[in-house]
Order: sequence, then structure tokens, then C-alpha cells
Amino acid sequence: MGMRYTADDFDGDSRVAPDEALRRLAEGNRIYMEALDHKRDLSPARIRELFENGQRPFATIITCADSRVVPEHAFMAGLGELFVVRVAGNVVGPVEAASAVYACAHLHTRLLLVLGHTHCGAIKAAIDGEAGAVAPVTERVAAAIAGEDDPYRASVLNTEAAIAELRAVPELAALEQAGDLRIAGAIYHTHCGVVDFL
Repeated sequence: MGMRYTADDFDGDSRVAPDEALRRLAEGNRIYMEALDHKRDLSPARIRELFENGQRPFATIITCADSRVVPEHAFMAGLGELFVVRVAGNVVGPVEAASAVYACAHLHTRLLLVLGHTHCGAIKAAIDGEAGAVAPVTERVAAAIAGEDDPYRASVLNTEAAIAELRAVPELAALEQAGDLRIAGAIYHTHCGVVDFL
């Protein structure tokens, strides 16, 4: 099993560096692939600790709302370790960007990860040209994938477009330029649980 981190690991100036945050996510995914049980701290004591002392997540993740994609499980994270924003197609609009600014500027997470996934319904809908009620999502995805019809490649392009949207946010760009934030991407494979970091 990997190390168990406590709130003390995230205090004050000892914020987790972006490379360390990525290492923790990769290690968590490795453990996830081998695990039969989720052994992270989900206890009543941890709930109480987070209530009394506030949250100090080590990474922010923007991912799809797909029920098969659960970052806390895929990276074997416990309560209070990840700030997760979920939206169909892991698209980034004003609300998602504002959530990322809150997490990175106010909670001081130094890694912002866009997590796409395979077999994504939003990607398929965009490739198939679906509109109507899902148009706010499919139009963003269609613009991102620019006619790509390979679903995996489309997921990568869509993730990269979300990263570009985040880098266009002045507050996030300033944090990244100052070396206080790393914006990265990854793809979760829904058939096996493996995460490819881009």
C-alpha cells in the first residue's frame, strides 16, 4: 500500500508541489488497479477533522459526470484530498473555470488536472452531431475535436481543449507562469481503470 497522508501534510507553506501531486495520483491509480478494498480514510473522525479544520486538497480535477469515472476511487484518495469538478464531457465553461480558480487560488492546490475518459457519451454525441438539450455540451466538444471521429483521439483533443480554456483564465495563467500551478491532462480507460497521463 502507498503512504497515508494526513491534513498535516498539506499545511501552510508545505503545499504539495505539482510533480508530487501527479506522482500521488499515478501511485493511487497503480494501487487502484491492484486493490480489492478502498483503504483511504473515510472515517467519522476524518469527516469531523475536515469540518473543524477545513479542506486542503492536494489536487483539483475537472472530469466528466459519467458515473463510471470516480477520481476519488481511480486515484485511491480519501476525504478532503481532491477538489473535483464534474460536468458532462469534462468541458470547461465559466462555472468550471470559476471553480478551478477557487480551488487553485484560494485552496492552493498546485495541480489542476483535466481527466477525460474513453467511451464518453458526450464525445459520441458530438461525433454523431446531436443537438437539442445537450447542445451546450456537444457544441463545445464538437469545436474541440474539429471533425475527429476516432473516439480515443477525440477524448484527447477534448481534454486538451479544456486545458487551453483553463490556461486562458488570467488567474490560472498567472499562477502557472509563477510556477505555483501545473495544468495537466489525463484519460481514464473505462474498460480497465488505467489512467494515461498526457
